[in-house]
Amino acid sequence: MAQLSIPIPDEQINSAVHEVVEKMNLVPKSDLQGITWTMDEFRKKCCGGKSPSWVRTFIFDRFPETNYVNGGWCLAPHKTDGIKSTTIFAYEATRWMESHKYDIDWEAKTA
Repeated sequence: MAQLSIPIPDEQINSAVHEVVEKMNLVPKSDLQGITWTMDEFRKKCCGGKSPSWVRTFIFDRFPETNYVNGGWCLAPHKTDGIKSTTIFAYEATRWMESHKYDIDWEAKTA
């Protein structure tokens, strides 16, 4: 029995695959490398909207390795020494948060 072959253009295959990959969220919508966040963006995207003082107390103070001067991803966690605002390096912050989500006391209360 002869086998029937129907050629499908590469563009059509690529388009279909790309559509399915996007639908299934197999590729991140944006690459966070080189992106910085303000404290407000970080606390909303990574901390469930906790207050800035909560984030400073229970993340930055509790985990000093997050501080840029200690090799971390948060520049000026307390807006010190002439730096007007806290800057978060998004790529590193999201990876750190994912690997430490169970180390953070999410039920802690600020005074």
